[in-house]
Amino acid sequence: MIDITTGSILAVAGFIAVVFIVGYIVRSKGQKNKADRAAAVFRARVLTELEGLYPIKKYWESEIFERFNKSVPVIEAAADEFRHFDPRNSRKSFDAALKKYSDHCREITYEACATFGIVEVEKNPEDEGPKEIFRQNVNALLSFASDK
Repeated sequence: MIDITTGSILAVAGFIAVVFIVGYIVRSKGQKNKADRAAAVFRARVLTELEGLYPIKKYWESEIFERFNKSVPVIEAAADEFRHFDPRNSRKSFDAALKKYSDHCREITYEACATFGIVEVEKNPEDEGPKEIFRQNVNALLSFASDK
């Protein structure tokens, strides 16, 4: 017959607790590494897709404006993959930033960029031009994939 004492029960319970704690730490570290890799991939995909558009150049040629609309599905696909690694408390903000980016890229035109600020009557000092809005939208998306 096995003699079970309080000390042996506590020893086994302590061992099990240590195993669970170590497992939790290892799992957490693995998830952080996956999230870091996902953020790096998302960032790289966005920057690759927007090469020549971002960072903002002083002048954009009229030929590149079709790229804005074409970038939307690529950026949305990258966001769909990355979304699962973004902390739950910021998913609404991430989705809102993605929507702002997508909406703006579907609307931005060469004419709007070329003429912004030329006609002073139409421009208020607090107005932001299409280029600045694009820059802010990209920065907002990339901020979710930054080192925290």
